[in-house]
Amino acid sequence: MSVRNFVFVFTLLVCLAGAAYAQSLADTTTVPLTVDKGFPLQVVLTKNLRFKENESVRAKIVEPVYSFDREVIPAGAEVEGKITGFQKAGKWKRISAMLGGNFTPQREPQITLQTLVLRDGTRIPIETLVVPGTEKTVGLDADKPHSGKDLKNALMSTVKKPGGFKNLLWSMSPYHPQSLPDGTRLNAVLVEPLDFGVAVLGTGALDEVGSQPPVGSIATVRLITPLDSGTTLPGAPIEAQLTRPLFSPDHRLIFPAGSMLRGKVIDVKSARSLHRNGQLAFSFTTLEPPVSLTPGTLPSQDVEGTLFSAQVTHNMKDLRINEKGTRIVESKKRFIGPAWAFIKVDRTLNATADSFDEALLGAYRGKFLKQFAGVDSSGFGLPGSITGAMVPPVAIGLGVYGAARSVYSTFLGRGRNILLPANTPMQVRLGNAVPLDEEESTATQEKIDLP
Repeated sequence: MSVRNFVFVFTLLVCLAGAAYAQSLADTTTVPLTVDKGFPLQVVLTKNLRFKENESVRAKIVEPVYSFDREVIPAGAEVEGKITGFQKAGKWKRISAMLGGNFTPQREPQITLQTLVLRDGTRIPIETLVVPGTEKTVGLDADKPHSGKDLKNALMSTVKKPGGFKNLLWSMSPYHPQSLPDGTRLNAVLVEPLDFGVAVLGTGALDEVGSQPPVGSIATVRLITPLDSGTTLPGAPIEAQLTRPLFSPDHRLIFPAGSMLRGKVIDVKSARSLHRNGQLAFSFTTLEPPVSLTPGTLPSQDVEGTLFSAQVTHNMKDLRINEKGTRIVESKKRFIGPAWAFIKVDRTLNATADSFDEALLGAYRGKFLKQFAGVDSSGFGLPGSITGAMVPPVAIGLGVYGAARSVYSTFLGRGRNILLPANTPMQVRLGNAVPLDEEESTATQEKIDLP
């Protein structure tokens, strides 16, 4: 082949390759991989954290983080930070602690997580606001009959949580070191978004985005709209955002992470007197792809989304979920308080005066038993217990007051409202939306019955 022919063939091949490459670029879609500001990273402490300014914090990610169709932060990735300061507790909390014989300064650490360490050793700077994390996952059908072992389990729950029995013993001391035990869960809310580059998607990768999810699909979401059965109104709109992508049975992307679930509150009851707790029912009706992904071109889908599970904090550990919605079912342990109070009243009627040493020992013994059983005290703490043991008439008065207070709070006072703050992790089970004509004909059957 002559040099002229060779140059001609080479030039032709280069032109064809360039055209093919240009065509391949035209057939691809580039999507930014970003974790938005305000996203909560769920972490757990991997070492005991002493309350000391500039104390280093070590934790790990417990739930993987997704952006669009892929995992960008795996579970097990480490995070590092430090304690940057402390926030003093309120005046009444400090007084209550002193009455209970605890003279340790009451304060909450302000934690800043500054570095995310991936498994390959990559270190990524982050800015976060750290808040208490969830304690328990409540699932559908959790509202089951209680067995005879429930009371025993409720009593043992005090020592099963991180640092349980050790912290219980330390609480008996007038002054003790403060710390968060390893295993404590926290939420590190991103102050600035995290950028993980871009994803280049090939031809047809987005063809099924916006398709109807299979019936029974479980969507993992975070709640955007905070819910409170004491203030939320029936019919109020609610939103949640997918934190994991949804795929079809053949693993085709249907809805990426960042898609929005929208719905409304169906029915709500505020907490009332006679210890009637709040109740709340809501559902999701629409699932929409992210607006940033070719706005206006991808369809939303009508769905019937019902709550399947939720991760809750300590104050909502008694939450129960069933087909009718959510409600609070409190442990039988709460009946220990009134029983304990009446036993104390009976004992004080024939009690004799104790010496100071005997009164002090009895007060600490009673404090330990109350904390182990989770029994609320009368509010007068160790001074009241010691004085009552030394002066029997005072003991009778305090006992009657404590019994009345316990009965009121257990049976007569206002119950608790359901609180689901923003960023509550949830799972939503998706079904087909009911057509309008069927929905109208069955409206009375589907109404939530919340007495």
